[in-house]
Amino acid sequence: MKILKITADEKYVTLYADGDGAVTLRESSPVVQGGTTYSLKGCEFKDGKLSLPRFSGDGRDSLFSRFTVYVGKDRAEGVRYVTQISPDIAENNTPYPAHKYIKAINASPHMQKKMFGVEQGRPDVSLPGLMTLTPDNDSIEFVRDGRSYWFRGDAVKRLDEYMRAYDHSTFILLNSSKGFGSRGERALLDACLHPKYDEPNSSALISAFNLRSEDGLAYYAAFVEFLVSRYTRPDNKYGRAVGAIIGNEIDQQGIWGNAGDMTCTEYISEYSEAMRLAWQIGRKYCSHFRVYISLTNNWSIATPGSPLRFYTAKECIEQLAAQTAADGDFDWHVAYHPYPENLFWPDFWHDRAANFTFNTPHISFRNMEVLEAFLSQKRFLYNGKPRRIVFSEQGFNSMTGPLARHSELDGEAGVVLAYMKARKMKTVDMFTHHSSVDNPGEFGLNLGLIRYNGEPKPDYYAFMAMDTDKEAEYVAKARARIGEDLFDYLLDPVIADAPKTDDDDLTESILTNSN
Repeated sequence: MKILKITADEKYVTLYADGDGAVTLRESSPVVQGGTTYSLKGCEFKDGKLSLPRFSGDGRDSLFSRFTVYVGKDRAEGVRYVTQISPDIAENNTPYPAHKYIKAINASPHMQKKMFGVEQGRPDVSLPGLMTLTPDNDSIEFVRDGRSYWFRGDAVKRLDEYMRAYDHSTFILLNSSKGFGSRGERALLDACLHPKYDEPNSSALISAFNLRSEDGLAYYAAFVEFLVSRYTRPDNKYGRAVGAIIGNEIDQQGIWGNAGDMTCTEYISEYSEAMRLAWQIGRKYCSHFRVYISLTNNWSIATPGSPLRFYTAKECIEQLAAQTAADGDFDWHVAYHPYPENLFWPDFWHDRAANFTFNTPHISFRNMEVLEAFLSQKRFLYNGKPRRIVFSEQGFNSMTGPLARHSELDGEAGVVLAYMKARKMKTVDMFTHHSSVDNPGEFGLNLGLIRYNGEPKPDYYAFMAMDTDKEAEYVAKARARIGEDLFDYLLDPVIADAPKTDDDDLTESILTNSN
């Protein structure tokens, strides 16, 4: 027997199989490498179906459970989690927003109002920076599965202000004990940080989420559910969230999502469960809520270092697709960072290791279309459509010293060409410039649109001109600086590895009808 799918509606969770007969069904928590058994009982598939009440007597929601089916002593193959959620469950049943532009920025509410005025935001939200185990009079109580969790009132108010400054935003969900608002509450960190997190390592800036213990999973689920329930309300009282990026640049997990030494397969096995749980929680409240895997521009080569901490973006996507196909596919998408192959040099049109094949070492601004073509292969589709893409963090470094002006003009031209390329792609919903203002702690890079002293750089004016009547002026300047032939070629490149057969080549028909 094989379990084909598991669905959830307002009252029932239903398992579908390719046969009938008596089975033993184990329902458990989705803790990685284990999980509390909620029930173990004999059941029977009839007409290929087995339905269970969605809510237990104590109010626990089986939407989030892991289901293991045994035929005799053998575990049935196939899906183990709810993979289809009826849209009727969600209070917010509006479609995904049809934004006017793909421009996005991560700027303070004041800066957004004063200098940007774009539709989309992309806030960083860290669990240890938002939650607390020592509530005060300002703290906000949130109850999940009968247990109270506390959120810091000051941090929530700042997030409310940010969210209200944009039409809609996509979170980046982080788990950092080193910055991002963490107050260093040891008891909270001990519960939430991954048990293999190399915290003493100064390079390990962010931990993976802890789904290996019931307590860690409970805090992660409460963190996600608080955010989703607050920011997907139909009245948009506190602002509007439309999705969440789970972690940051997980192909460099040694730095940005550390879980100690793991193979890529092992890491993605755990990471996919964090994605899945966030997706299930999101769809409980909002029928269009999306979740994303976060990746760097290192496509088929890894960042130098241990292969147990640094992977390739390509391998991460392939492992995620394989893992979710085995356990039950869901509607995951891709958040990519197509920086130039050398982050210090903004002239990506001169990148040498970014080619137009599926095995390109890097996917940078120069060849960003490769990602869309790659995800349009049949093996990655979800319900016949490619995964959506957000370019959630990228920018153009400006140098200091004699090359300062030269690099700033390269950045100005780069913004124009990169934005036009992203806008032309069929599956891209966001192009986020990182960041709004130069950050003195960002590894020697000056990636802001605005200098430390508050003065806009040339690429600020180019960014703001796109999608306005000033765009043509900046396009002409960019074509002149890059070279007209090269500009035009990179605006419409040929992807050498785009699939060619009817079985594998769905690119043209899919991308034509992907929105």
